[in-house]
Amino acid sequence: MSRRHFGWQLATAACLLLSAGAQGATIQTTQISASTLLGQYVYFSIDQVHDGIVSDAPPYNGYASGFGVVSGRITLTLDQAYDLDSFSLWNDINIADQGVRSFTLSFENAGGSTLATTPVYNAVSQFAPQVYSFATVVGVKRVQLDVISSSLQIEIREVAFDGTVSVVPEPGALALMLAGLGVVGLVGGRARRRHQR
Repeated sequence: MSRRHFGWQLATAACLLLSAGAQGATIQTTQISASTLLGQYVYFSIDQVHDGIVSDAPPYNGYASGFGVVSGRITLTLDQAYDLDSFSLWNDINIADQGVRSFTLSFENAGGSTLATTPVYNAVSQFAPQVYSFATVVGVKRVQLDVISSSLQIEIREVAFDGTVSVVPEPGALALMLAGLGVVGLVGGRARRRHQR
């Protein structure tokens, strides 16, 4: 096997190692935690907004803010950084057509810096989820769901995200890739010099 061929194999192996890490998983409800300062109505606590239950049958499930609270922030923290491309909202519909009317999403990295903010979305009350797609936002650790308006109070049955785990090359994998590329350059340079003789 020529050195040149061996160099290409090393570089290819390094790239494959990096791309193998890029195989992410769809975000599960257990990978989200939620918090808010908006209070809660009766037993409809904020943790029910990501418990995986979307049924509209009694006993009703989901988050309801304190009565009369029609706007405010809900923080959705992910278990690790993700590259997100859509948000799903099961908007509560049961009593007096309540639920979120309009909202924005702000995406933050692990350091708390804002990565992107969506335009204002209009929500509809319905049993099925409404999906909001956006250009992929890379490295999201936290999402601020800012409810701009709702009817009587904020009521949300469930939320979810679609995306993949953000890939940051491990130092070892990055070193292997750079070593492979260095070997390719070294072998290529030697072959060129030999060819010029």
